[in-house]
Amino acid sequence: MKKITITLGILSTTFVASQVLATPSQSNNVDNFETIRMAKPSNQILAIKPATPLKTMIAVQTGDLSSIDLPDGFIETKAVHFSQKIPPSSQIALEPQGYQAESDEYWFEVTGKQLNKGVELAISSPGALIRLSGKHVKGQFAPAAKAIDPAQIEVSQGNKRLSKAIQQTVSQEALATANIFPNSSAIKLNKKIGTGDFKLKVKQNLIADQRYIVNVKEKGSQHKLNLALPKQSYMQGESVNFTAAISSKKGDVANVANHAFVKMPSGEKQAVSFTQVNDQYQVDVPTSFLTAKRGELYELQIESKANDNGLTIRRNAKVAFSLAQPTARMQGELAMYSTKAKVNLDVASEGRYEISGLVFGTDRRGKQVPMMLSQSAYYLKPGQHDIELHFDSKIMQNSGLTAPYALKNVRLKDQSRMTIIQTL
Repeated sequence: MKKITITLGILSTTFVASQVLATPSQSNNVDNFETIRMAKPSNQILAIKPATPLKTMIAVQTGDLSSIDLPDGFIETKAVHFSQKIPPSSQIALEPQGYQAESDEYWFEVTGKQLNKGVELAISSPGALIRLSGKHVKGQFAPAAKAIDPAQIEVSQGNKRLSKAIQQTVSQEALATANIFPNSSAIKLNKKIGTGDFKLKVKQNLIADQRYIVNVKEKGSQHKLNLALPKQSYMQGESVNFTAAISSKKGDVANVANHAFVKMPSGEKQAVSFTQVNDQYQVDVPTSFLTAKRGELYELQIESKANDNGLTIRRNAKVAFSLAQPTARMQGELAMYSTKAKVNLDVASEGRYEISGLVFGTDRRGKQVPMMLSQSAYYLKPGQHDIELHFDSKIMQNSGLTAPYALKNVRLKDQSRMTIIQTL
């Protein structure tokens, strides 16, 4: 009997099995089968019922699971199974997706008192657009956000006020369209004033403790901050890795000073420390940041500053990410049968959990291609649970694909809290 290799892709574990045509058994047990030895694989799947399932051990995860209360709102308790046909030519990717951003702007927060006194600007590209936005502050006695009249803004360099520094102004009314930038106004600097360090001052009388965001956009600048994360979903206690560099046409700028902040779903922004490992930075997100509300996102903000041949470069970038608590985990063995896969869940927090995976088959060229995305969801209470990921046999039979089969991109989601808590 000819030997072939079957790969169960979740942990890149290789199994050796016989090349067979599987036919239905007379037994009522869907996990039993009869085999007929064939010299060549069949082009049609009559049934897929391996007597011995393909198994792989799930890597042991350390750390305690979190026992937390159910979030508010309705949570479905009925078990649901769903499979979706995937065309063989599909480029579907279920691996954790990274994020890469390129920024030609920076922003900072100031008070009305500081704006009346004057704030420093670093302009590295002529004709920068500057937007000033009154920030809404929560609290019973917080001052109402007040827009700045762009005609009351003046720009100076050194001790000299520049009479023609502003080329264009944009009023609050113009920016408030569709409520995109409420309580905001903007100015565009005249390209003739060039680059360098400037001071922006607001002559309009502002409330001293009112907060404002000053955003400097330098469209077309050759200096850009490149921020990249390998993924955007993280677990409690896991480090957030990122790369950040200011580059120009000549390459990366040296001696960049970076500062990292995490903005919580509540809007509070807190500085966080980070370490550098080779070319990457690593941030440990404090566990105190965890929120009990479902679906809320955090934001990693990077503020960078550098000097390129005497020119001050300032750039900011940000990216949203989710932070989840380990409310359950897959453990032990993952076994793949003809119509389903089985796995044990250790559940610490009551809720609804979903297991999903991408089923692959082999085409006539011997290449494994996706045929189906399957998902099964259960409402579970704390404890040990053997759950099943159900496959749609009709999709498999009509796919035109044959053995060997593989289950890849297995994910465990906490649907109650809208988070991905484990991937294989």
